[in-house]
Amino acid sequence: MSRIASLGSDGLYVIAEIGINHNGSLDEAIYLMRQAAEAGADAVKFQKRALSEIYVQSLLDDPNSAEWSFQYLIPQLQVLELSEEDFAALREEARRLDVEFIVTPFDQVSADFVATLELDAVKFASADLTNWPLISHTLGKLHCPAIFSTGMWDDATIRKSADFIRENFNNRYAMLLCQSTYPAPPESLNLRYINSLSKMAPMVGYSGHELGVQASLLAHALGATIIEKHITRDIHQLGPDHKASLTPAQFSELVRQLHLTRTMLGNNQKVITQAEHLNREVFAKSLVAKRDLAVGETLKLEDLKFMSPGKGITPDRLSEYLGKTLTREKKASDYITEHDFRESIMVSDWPSFTFSKDWGVKCRFHDFEIYKQLKTPVIEFHCSDRDVIDEVKAHSEHSELIIHAPEIIGRDLFDLCSDNPDVIRKSVDILERTLVRTRELAPGFRQTAKPKVVLHVGGMSLLDGNYDCGALTAKSEKILRDLDLSGVELLPENLPPRPWYLGGQWHQYGYMRPEDMAAYCKSLSLGMTFDICHAQLYCKYAGISLVDYAKIVMPYIRHVHISDAHGIDGEGVQIGEGELDFDALFRHLEKLQFSWVPEIWSGHVNHGAGTHHALCCLEKYGHSHEL
Repeated sequence: MSRIASLGSDGLYVIAEIGINHNGSLDEAIYLMRQAAEAGADAVKFQKRALSEIYVQSLLDDPNSAEWSFQYLIPQLQVLELSEEDFAALREEARRLDVEFIVTPFDQVSADFVATLELDAVKFASADLTNWPLISHTLGKLHCPAIFSTGMWDDATIRKSADFIRENFNNRYAMLLCQSTYPAPPESLNLRYINSLSKMAPMVGYSGHELGVQASLLAHALGATIIEKHITRDIHQLGPDHKASLTPAQFSELVRQLHLTRTMLGNNQKVITQAEHLNREVFAKSLVAKRDLAVGETLKLEDLKFMSPGKGITPDRLSEYLGKTLTREKKASDYITEHDFRESIMVSDWPSFTFSKDWGVKCRFHDFEIYKQLKTPVIEFHCSDRDVIDEVKAHSEHSELIIHAPEIIGRDLFDLCSDNPDVIRKSVDILERTLVRTRELAPGFRQTAKPKVVLHVGGMSLLDGNYDCGALTAKSEKILRDLDLSGVELLPENLPPRPWYLGGQWHQYGYMRPEDMAAYCKSLSLGMTFDICHAQLYCKYAGISLVDYAKIVMPYIRHVHISDAHGIDGEGVQIGEGELDFDALFRHLEKLQFSWVPEIWSGHVNHGAGTHHALCCLEKYGHSHEL
């Protein structure tokens, strides 16, 4: 089935209208087809005419005998027609390029010919929307989808033709809003008419002859799933359509922007991103205790105030909890959550999990004493920049020490690849402080291995673009080679394609691909932290298998972060609630020795409820000796 035949109401189908912009040259037509395919067009479209079937002979013999527009246009059409052999060659080229092939026949003789080309769709020009004999003749021979442009006609005529098409043909069809001037002025486009067309046809689209790409983007946002624009090598060429066309570079940008628009449109559901969750915690209000509240007290309005952080019960849910009995004591200024009214498991009451590999939990220095009770084989501290500058104390003879280096320095991201010398300087300084802090704390922890330092090397930008990853990698390699790593095992971590930092989403342009991570670690003689979630997000983004990713980086895996993932930016999802195939991955990693921790988004809140649930989900892999 062709792409246009299976097009849904939320899809996108981009047609590169070559028309007669080939200037009568087969080579130029093939060039434009290849440019369109490279730009990401779904289809290319041509026009076929038998002029003697369209215009009276006297006008063909002497175009000057009519209005000046005929004098201008007809001589060009007479020299711009491709042969039937040319069309056959173009059809084969379309198959090779994997783009769909559409032709507009302007007469019945041309319709008979294009019926031999196995078209993916047939297009009727605006001028022929009322040419019911041509439409009937053509669709009697072709059983592919049909596309109708609606330029030149008023609403009543368009509706009349739509009724005729619907009542007489079984073909799947589309109606395209069109303004048939070249180029069309912006004030003439009337894009809202797309809403009316959507009531007349199962598919609607936009055929644009205006300058630029903005109208096509707006049309898609208004519901046009088919977007057609002319493509040319040079808009300054002679011919009726060139000046209302896009160059290959502009067409490529149109396709990119259309897909971005489609992404922005999303669906009818309101989904909260992870960055929004974090920002909500910072800025939103929740119920906070005015005074110390004991276990067994009932919640009263006079004991409450509404303050940030928004981690607790939101004010709109106050009535649900007034009069309920607390199952936990709350200190003055503690935020109150729904968990405070349930029987919950404290960290001290967690079961003794049994895993074959060294496992642990993530924590901060300020809540370490709580998690220290678990006596896990490893403990990973996620550090802020203040944690490696200010004095801290922590020790546990039961746990191997792992330090996650800071990702944020003040208002900047840690980035050893930055083109800002000040960011590089601050990043190197904070990394050196992290190494010193790790060596300071190491004697207080289990001495079976060197303490590990997990590192996000950098390579992120607010802007999407093409970056020289080799040069960026070389910059960070030089920095790491010059560091004193004595007594510490440094483990760079693979990163996701769309990370969340500082309340928003960024673009990652390095340290994502498995080949890059393997080459980087090999060059520096380092192991790596394998973040399973980040790897899955990249695999979804790149269309590759997570197991294949793991095969490439396996020789370098020393430590693992475990969580589920969704899409290309859904990080830290609870185990079993995302798209990750843990069975296949863990079977592949079973014989590998590494330490690991679960890394669930906000897994530490409510006495580590998210982390506890993740460990319970993962315990079956411990029983099977995979973890």
